[in-house]
Amino acid sequence: MAEVTAPEDLPLDDRAPHAASLTDQLIERIRGIDGRHKDAVAGATHCILDTLGVAIAGSREPVSAVLLASLLSEGSSGQAGVWGTNERVSRTQAAFVNGTAAHALDFDDVSAAMEGHPSAPLLPALLAAAEGSGISGSELITAFVMGFETEAMIGRLMSPSHYARGFHTTATVGTFGAAAASAQVLGIEKSKWLHAFGIAGSQASGLKSMFGTMTKPLQVGAAAENGLRSALLARGGVTAHPDVLGAAQGFRDTQSDEAGVPVEWGRSTLAISDVLFKYHAACYLTHSAIEGLLAMREAGLTLEQVRYIQLQVPPGHLKVCNIQTPSTPLEGKFSLRFVTALALAKGDLSESVFDEGSLQDHRVMGFLDRVHVEARTGELRSSIVSVTLNDGTQRRADVDVNEPTPSEHLDRRWTGLVSKFHSLVDPVLGREAAEDIVSLVAGLEAAPSVEPLLEALGRAPSLA
Repeated sequence: MAEVTAPEDLPLDDRAPHAASLTDQLIERIRGIDGRHKDAVAGATHCILDTLGVAIAGSREPVSAVLLASLLSEGSSGQAGVWGTNERVSRTQAAFVNGTAAHALDFDDVSAAMEGHPSAPLLPALLAAAEGSGISGSELITAFVMGFETEAMIGRLMSPSHYARGFHTTATVGTFGAAAASAQVLGIEKSKWLHAFGIAGSQASGLKSMFGTMTKPLQVGAAAENGLRSALLARGGVTAHPDVLGAAQGFRDTQSDEAGVPVEWGRSTLAISDVLFKYHAACYLTHSAIEGLLAMREAGLTLEQVRYIQLQVPPGHLKVCNIQTPSTPLEGKFSLRFVTALALAKGDLSESVFDEGSLQDHRVMGFLDRVHVEARTGELRSSIVSVTLNDGTQRRADVDVNEPTPSEHLDRRWTGLVSKFHSLVDPVLGREAAEDIVSLVAGLEAAPSVEPLLEALGRAPSLA
């Protein structure tokens, strides 16, 4: 009798027995993560505090206010809170608006493995799923680490062509992180994780062409909403292709040029240990140049002394943060020329300086034409800042801000993040309310329930 083989276009689950699929391999590893390792706990705790801070401040941004008003006009079940307000909406609506707010300032954390901002789509979905669940702080941290590692593993699977094509990885890959964390909190069985990922992959979307507009954070909020909804639908019995990552015409096949399994999948260390945080309220790809210029300013350099500045940056930066003449504060965060002028003119790149006043400051805007940005060759992570002074002398800095924080400096990082949190949240909620949130996040690992934190996030005036 002749051997019969399954045609290549049959769904994976309709074929003869086979090795574990790509999606199955990933989920198996994610579900086996031990989130109790001290570096993982520290990474998750730091990410949670930082994300809550930028989201509470971001809740006052126009895009967040418009979105919340729209959601409230639709009606809701009051299942989950909108951070920094006393409003309650449905779980998926909360994920949407909190995810949007978390990215509205573009001041949130960064993962090189993911090629994006991991926590903004992840934490809003996770906390919305956690509402009323009775889970402990330790369980929340474990689910957060699972979501983060999902984003890192899929980011590596898709890199570099996915981002290079123009996909906004925070929104696309972030949908899977949100789905994984939600699936863990909702307690769905492994077989339904496969369907949750399939649903998530079919919903994942986001375009880099939206950078510098309100739609950039909006698509991150949509990722949080879609990730949570995917887990909820899978729990309810909705099915999807069980190998969305490895299938022909699946997520990877249609949105990247990559093949095979990345060697990094064999790493024993967790990607969350390499998370990076922003201390300037601009695109992270501008930070190396900013740091070089601030160091020169601290050494005595003034704007008036400069004839010309040449920035040599990794080629990919030119498609992300090279708006020549920004017309809005949001566009200014994606303009290397603008942040260069701000660094020298003001020595401050906090959220408060990205305003209309800076756009109307002739000292800042008049300097833009003195800044030339070009792609560099050779080593591709750092940025080279070359300054030519009026007297013809030159100064140079080569800066790379992509090094993760060593374990022995994590306490110092926490101190810096607490300071950043207060600078963002105190003006919105007041110092006492901000201190309560910091204390609750700091004690999250030992907390028997996450409810006190969820309650603290809702102690604020209504925005409606």
